[in-house]
Amino acid sequence: MKELVDYIRYHGYIASIRDNVDKDYIWIDIGQKETYKDKQGMDRINLSFFSARMYIEYSSKIDLIVGKDIYVQGIPKGYIDKNGLRQNYIHILEINGVEVSKEPTKETIEKVPLDEEDKEFIKEWEEFIKSLG
Repeated sequence: MKELVDYIRYHGYIASIRDNVDKDYIWIDIGQKETYKDKQGMDRINLSFFSARMYIEYSSKIDLIVGKDIYVQGIPKGYIDKNGLRQNYIHILEINGVEVSKEPTKETIEKVPLDEEDKEFIKEWEEFIKSLG
């Protein structure tokens, strides 16, 4: 049987941003405000929040500001915290129309040791650049 993946969409405003939880992810709390009238006809507000995480590399592509309107789509995930309570969150795959993939956004370059010829070439270029100004 093919594995099914459920997606969740959530719309609200950024209530908080946590970029110091771990090195790979940035965490966002998304808030919603529901207004209603109680039995006495008084206006009431019910606030609700949902957590979401995304790869930290993408935080520079999105203008993340507390209070900003946000729309995310992702995979629902969960874990048991240190107090034994279930915590749910959205692993973001798209945020405000920007796709978030699992591939790193930075190129990785393998470092190769320089030989003497390379070192001499670099030295000549550095001297040439200095002579320009």
